[in-house]
Amino acid sequence: DAATAAFNQRRDAQEQRALHTRLTGMLGKLTLKKIETVSSDQVRLLADATVPGKLAELRFTLLGDPPRIETFRVGIPPGPETASREAESSEATHVAEMPAADAGPFAFLTAAQGIHQSQLLVQADHSLLLVWVQKGSDGTGLYAAREQDDGSFSAPLQINRAPLNPYVGDEARPSVAVAPDGSIAVAWTAATGDIMLAVGSDYGRRFEPPVKLNQDDKQAQRTMPSVAISPDGVAHAVWLDARTAPEGMEEPSNLYLASVSAGVVEERNLTANQETTVCGCCRPFIAFDDGGHCDIAFRNVSEAGYRDISRISGTIGALSEPQPTSPPIWKLGGCPSAGPIVAEGGTLWKDASTGDWRLLWATDAKRDPLALFSDRTELAFTTPPRSISGKNEWVLVGANPNGLIATFDDGAWQIVRDDLPPWATSAAARDGQLILLGNRKGQLLTARLAL
Repeated sequence: DAATAAFNQRRDAQEQRALHTRLTGMLGKLTLKKIETVSSDQVRLLADATVPGKLAELRFTLLGDPPRIETFRVGIPPGPETASREAESSEATHVAEMPAADAGPFAFLTAAQGIHQSQLLVQADHSLLLVWVQKGSDGTGLYAAREQDDGSFSAPLQINRAPLNPYVGDEARPSVAVAPDGSIAVAWTAATGDIMLAVGSDYGRRFEPPVKLNQDDKQAQRTMPSVAISPDGVAHAVWLDARTAPEGMEEPSNLYLASVSAGVVEERNLTANQETTVCGCCRPFIAFDDGGHCDIAFRNVSEAGYRDISRISGTIGALSEPQPTSPPIWKLGGCPSAGPIVAEGGTLWKDASTGDWRLLWATDAKRDPLALFSDRTELAFTTPPRSISGKNEWVLVGANPNGLIATFDDGAWQIVRDDLPPWATSAAARDGQLILLGNRKGQLLTARLAL
């Protein structure tokens, strides 16, 4: 159509320009004023910028043949002057190649704008399911598309009926779960503050109208839903709920659970018996094993003000009270927006109690957790850890200058690879390929790498 033709014309014009970015340095600090990139399948986006002293280092991720990371170093003068510089590919001081898969870069919806919180999952029929949030003139919508037999994606299906909460931070992303029978559960926060859940079927070909999970009508801060499907096919979601807090406040908050079967919602407060709040903006976690055992993890708050991880476990009808996963670690007067996951029998989460972000893994509440990859001091962990769809024993850890994949092997956590672009916030493994997904400035970024 005319809109597509106009976009293609603009893209072709952009491809004639060299990749560049404009920088502004002020008082020794570097601020990205504007990012411009070639809009093609070959070049994606500026990955990161840091300022060691008076030297700015820019890292570009280029998905060409082969994919590579190019590093540029740009001098920033002291004082309030403005420094501008165009960075050409020929000026790269370092080029690090990443092994490419046989297929070319995976690309979908790269022409669309306003894309956020995109996620990719491998379904039981081996197809890919893409779920994303998109901002438009009529509000924020939630969409899904299923990979078809020819490798293309279906037309997007809109899952929500009313606008979503417009906040698109990573911790607040919708939660998606898939089941062996092709059913899907998606949970999110609506603009009204209600927690909503929609059930899909036939591997993403259909979605039922959403249902409201919180069974009260009070205006309150509710956020960070996490959903899982138990072996009996019932969808269960946990979320943070501040219905008892003063208006507009996120704490005190409680951890709620709702189960949805045949459209009927059963809700309960999992932290009703504790006097302290739960952390009001750290995403909780829920998962089931094949036998129906449930694990729930969340950041709790102790009477002494420590904000550490607690777990609830058992069958859905006989869940335990919250139990700490470690001795007290992080005394904090605010919320760090860093939720946990359960992995390899322990709890894995991001912590900054020492002043620097680090990855912790706890298996014994009486012992200090293990700090993973602490020898990699150049890493700055960004997004909290999350499982990789299609290879659940692998964990994606967002970090600068490069993300990494970790797995538990031979009694210890090992790094599978440490060359991922830092924008990767979702990953799926299939057919010997790792498919990465992320977002920057409302655009969908994708890449395929060989495993």
